[in-house]
Amino acid sequence: MSDDDLPTTTRERLADVARRYFLEDRTKLDIARELGISRFKVARLLDQARATGVVTIAIHGPEPVDADLSRRLAEHLALDETVVVRPSGRPVRDAVGAAGAQWLQRELTPGEVLGLGWGRTLATMVEAIDRLPDVAVVQLTGAVGSDLTDSPVELVRKAAVTSGGQAHPIFAPLLVSDAETAAALRRQPDIAAALALYDAVTTAVVSIGSWDPPSSQLREWMAPDERDDLLRRGVRAEVAATFVDDEGTLIGKDYVDRCLAITAEQLRLVPRVVALAGGSEKALAVRAAARGGLVTALVTDTALAGEVLELPPVVVSGRGG
Repeated sequence: MSDDDLPTTTRERLADVARRYFLEDRTKLDIARELGISRFKVARLLDQARATGVVTIAIHGPEPVDADLSRRLAEHLALDETVVVRPSGRPVRDAVGAAGAQWLQRELTPGEVLGLGWGRTLATMVEAIDRLPDVAVVQLTGAVGSDLTDSPVELVRKAAVTSGGQAHPIFAPLLVSDAETAAALRRQPDIAAALALYDAVTTAVVSIGSWDPPSSQLREWMAPDERDDLLRRGVRAEVAATFVDDEGTLIGKDYVDRCLAITAEQLRLVPRVVALAGGSEKALAVRAAARGGLVTALVTDTALAGEVLELPPVVVSGRGG
């Protein structure tokens, strides 16, 4: 029997007992005395409350981390660190986002410059952050689409509010029509001020978009002819508007010239670049980003980790410029 099937009086009684026990921290004996029933009856009512859904229990904490798999994956991808979480009954994006928030809260130190990319997993991460030290927060790419929930402007704003530091947003699109328009926008004072901070970023958090198989918001947003053009050139992944093929080689410079974003050269000079990615379909994209030297750390889930470990190990030559 579910909560909906219970008579109103029964549901109210179960809720009353559960409220006293779980929220008011009364003992079963105290509740029994207050209600004039035995403590064994209280125990049965509490069991019934859980069985019927009157009471549900959620554990809000970091996802379980597979330490051995994390170590193996870091070695396999030639990264400084990986965090592999086992999603415990919730969506992979939520689990990876929460783990990313834990990593950021643990690793950031006051006075750093934090660079934030964009994407659904990063939005989940920012929502999961409870606290941050006093850091400046800069937007690493212009905006894509019109969904404010995933907007990098909103992510930067929320992170800065949490840290108490200064926000440096970019109120402009990620990809514009031509290189001349992009160059003109880069000269705008507020945009130029944000771009000037890229060389000072100490920790960057980015997402990895997969182009084949498709799992990329940028891929979805681009015009079909442009998307097909990049696919013909062999794009496998994108990281903050940097496009790479399976070998990690940069491609699509003509598109990059139209983007307002941190460059691959600047990203490779950031001391720590942690990528958040989940789902086995992104395995090839994650490997390509690692081969290109675009990331130093990865937060992911067991499914993606297992898929990556089936691929040949990575040798990186791109970090440092």
